[in-house]
Amino acid sequence: MFTVRLLGQFSLSLNDTPVDLPSRPAQSLLAWLVLHPEIAHRRERLAGLFWPDASEENAHNNLRHALWRLRRAVPEELVISDRIAIRWSAPGDWQVDVAALAAAPTDAASADDLLPALSAYGGELLPGFYDEWVTLERERLAALYEERMSRLLGLLLAEQRWREAIDWAERWIAQGRTPEAAYRALMQAHASLGHSAAALNAWQRCIDALERELGVPPSPETVALADAI
Repeated sequence: MFTVRLLGQFSLSLNDTPVDLPSRPAQSLLAWLVLHPEIAHRRERLAGLFWPDASEENAHNNLRHALWRLRRAVPEELVISDRIAIRWSAPGDWQVDVAALAAAPTDAASADDLLPALSAYGGELLPGFYDEWVTLERERLAALYEERMSRLLGLLLAEQRWREAIDWAERWIAQGRTPEAAYRALMQAHASLGHSAAALNAWQRCIDALERELGVPPSPETVALADAI
């Protein structure tokens, strides 16, 4: 099994043995291909996407070199190319962490339906990569993660799984995007356990984080929950 990790870090492994791919252009090329599998990407489009400021000749040369490095690192059957296009072969024996997040059900009936997908989320997409396409894809996946996390916390609270709700809310906060819904989950879970001081501490943390990171006050929904506690 060839495994690709793009969330929180870039890493490759083959049957649990790490695979080295030190070339950043080759890493970017692989990431693009696995995020858009079974699509034949024309070489001129890839060259323009990854090297927009280079001459056409240099961009194509760079693409050929990145593809050569990529082919040395991954199983041969996964990368299909000809003189016109390059594609990642989806039916091959491989997996990517992004797929688990994307496949998580939006209408999950229970928290357990969502836990496997969210457990695979190790952080933002390709940290340290600054290509424009990476930034756009990173924001899309971050929004997807936040939607799934909000759904998970709602289900955990509804199922009265207070300590799990606390753990997952803290995990979301640790991602660094100041999720107000996570602070509300902390407040509600701690209060339900009879830990009023911890609930009000979560409220204060929410106030401080929103002011520090976004310069905004808590929402009326969060204020109402704090008042109720």
